[in-house]
Amino acid sequence: MVNVDVVNNSNEVKEEWDHFLEGCKNASFGSLFDWKILYEDTFGFKTFYLSIKEDNKLIGILPLVLIKSPLIGKGSFLVSTPYVTQSGLCLNREQFDLLPLIYTLKKLIKDCRAKYVELRHLFPYPSDTLIMRKNFFTFHLDLSHGVEGLWKGFSSEVRNRIRKAQKSGVEVKTGQDIHFIKGFYKVFSKRMKELSFPNYPKDYIEAIMKIFYNRSRIVLVLFKGKVIGGMLVISFKDTLSMPYVASLVEYNHLCPNNLLYWEAIQQAIQGGHTIFDMGRSREGTGTFQFKKKLGAVPVQLYYQYLSPEGEKGDIKNLFDMEGSPLFNIYSSIWRRLPTPFTNLIGGYLIRQLYIA
Repeated sequence: MVNVDVVNNSNEVKEEWDHFLEGCKNASFGSLFDWKILYEDTFGFKTFYLSIKEDNKLIGILPLVLIKSPLIGKGSFLVSTPYVTQSGLCLNREQFDLLPLIYTLKKLIKDCRAKYVELRHLFPYPSDTLIMRKNFFTFHLDLSHGVEGLWKGFSSEVRNRIRKAQKSGVEVKTGQDIHFIKGFYKVFSKRMKELSFPNYPKDYIEAIMKIFYNRSRIVLVLFKGKVIGGMLVISFKDTLSMPYVASLVEYNHLCPNNLLYWEAIQQAIQGGHTIFDMGRSREGTGTFQFKKKLGAVPVQLYYQYLSPEGEKGDIKNLFDMEGSPLFNIYSSIWRRLPTPFTNLIGGYLIRQLYIA
């Protein structure tokens, strides 16, 4: 018999949860149990971390976070999980009857008065009930060829850009303390504003570095002592992931991004990782092409949705925010606001971004 239950925050549950993830091929750093504590303490979100057991043996997990979006989305949404690329349903088997889970999700939707549940997977789960969306890719770089093999595999353009950054005096530093967090956040918050995206509060970055201290670090690129770019990386099993990265566009002529990625790739290899996950991109964007030039392979992400029972719901309309006239007006205004102000209110707005 299969039972689906919401778990508590006990150390026993955390140990069982994370131990299970070690044997799941589709688990990511975003599936780790400590994200539950981070979401609750940093954002005040209500979480529903589901354990799926068969005959009292754990066979699957699903982390969910409730996003209340009265301003931006005008509703509530259950997301697995916000602000990371993938952390959806993890099972230790290929064949599984989803009906007990679907029943639990429908009950949660009703209890939370949510518009839908969003499940972010690397692998899709066949279901007539779930709506599929395939807008995003993550990028995996195979590290098995080693530093020398990867360098030889780069195009001459990529190698020349890395050399240009080095010859221009761009330096790389790696660390975990508050100075690295501040340096990264200053660049990251400015770039987020330029992209018309509300910034994460600084205590979110601080919480990641504290809670995942043994897994995370920040890589910075500097020019004449000034931080001009940075990347937050997190280690999980054989993969080093970079969920957050940014650089100052006014220094693009120095090619700091190329050196930043190359340094992170080398660190991943030195750390014994076999995959460097470059994070989510949409096809046709500049970041999509940049990652391909580094030799990374696009890997399809599958986002699946469950609407309230009896409602078909034109869910895709909720995702077209960037194409709306209202977003264009917002974007124009947001980029003109002072950065300290956007940082101040960004923490409030990001809590409502159900698509982030």
